[in-house]
Amino acid sequence: MIPKTKLTRRAAIKLGVGTTALTAVTSLWSSSLTARPLIDKGKVVVAGAGAFGGWTALWLLRKGFHVTMVDSFGPGNNQSSSGGETRLIRAFYDKQIYFDMTLRSIELWNEFDKSVGRPVFHQNGLLVFNHKPTTPETEAATPMYRKAGLTLEKISAADAAKRWPQIRTEDLDHVLYDPQAGYLEARQGCINVCEQFIKEGGTYIQQKVAKENRSSGKVTSVTLSDGRQIEADQFAFACGPWITRLFPSLTGKIHIHRGVVFFFASPPDKSEWLENKLPTWMDRDHDGPFRPFGVPGSAFRGFKVGLTPPGDNDITDRFDTYDRTVTTHEIELAQGVLKRRFPAMVGRPLIETRVCQYTDTPDSDFILDRHPEASNLWILGGDSGHGYKLGPAFGETSARTIAGETGVNRMFELKRLL
Repeated sequence: MIPKTKLTRRAAIKLGVGTTALTAVTSLWSSSLTARPLIDKGKVVVAGAGAFGGWTALWLLRKGFHVTMVDSFGPGNNQSSSGGETRLIRAFYDKQIYFDMTLRSIELWNEFDKSVGRPVFHQNGLLVFNHKPTTPETEAATPMYRKAGLTLEKISAADAAKRWPQIRTEDLDHVLYDPQAGYLEARQGCINVCEQFIKEGGTYIQQKVAKENRSSGKVTSVTLSDGRQIEADQFAFACGPWITRLFPSLTGKIHIHRGVVFFFASPPDKSEWLENKLPTWMDRDHDGPFRPFGVPGSAFRGFKVGLTPPGDNDITDRFDTYDRTVTTHEIELAQGVLKRRFPAMVGRPLIETRVCQYTDTPDSDFILDRHPEASNLWILGGDSGHGYKLGPAFGETSARTIAGETGVNRMFELKRLL
């Protein structure tokens, strides 16, 4: 349970949350992850069991709503944007709202892990590789860390090489180290949330939502692909890329992009390539979408390198039918990352590849708003490749918004895209 008294700076840092950030997002923290109240607030259908949908459904349930969550392929499935092995979690942002949401999510992930007994948050830190003395991103992020009383350590290239000899740093200006950051087990996190949702009394149905049925400016029910209809008072669609299938007016306003992930075999008997010896990392040497990132040998799966390949990766019209294989050029890009930054990994076997997708908004901000043609229909999405880690805080905010406890955040309004 979140204490109602203000934490001391020292206690907040131990929790991984800065005191200024605590104050900044107090309005979002109506309660902690507590048992469902006895008040009946009505029925809600949530379409989608990914990071946004699952956490929204759980928060609504705990507020007293009767919630039915529906998903076509299951929580954390490989066709979704919330599937796969791992996701970074870091507060290194150039927008205050995402910095604050990350701190809240870190607290909630820690609390949730303790309650379910199957941890998915691994707080092994983050390294940000910088080729330039400063960047707009760093200039924006650094004051947020300072005001929150959190560490964002600037380390010279030479000192970083001594501290983490696995990394080649001589071409860098410096390295930033955020010890509060780490990674999440993505698929398992979705499964944990769904299982807890069911345990606490929620209804989960694995079925496709074929359409919503409207009358007099409201949605009255949804029809599933097996013909069943589910009535409710409110409806929240957190369908990732499938939002463009259900609401074609969003096609062309948001886009679905392709990302690629590689796992390389770590050298045998070399524990320094595991997550307890090496932090997660982001390479800021690159402009544009390429900007690789990675996770060391989590769950002994190998050394992960992720990137968004340069060029045309818009798959909006075929995200659910395209061939999910990597190209030779993409493999060469990933191998180039190893050569430039992790020389001991050069020549190591490529043992697994993944291709995924994410729903991107023009400004990279989320969507959390009513549909303009139905007052009880909510659109949740636009993760823009950075939403998974923020699932707990996003779900909390979504539930409060749907419940009428707070208004729609202007940054997340749908009308900016229409």
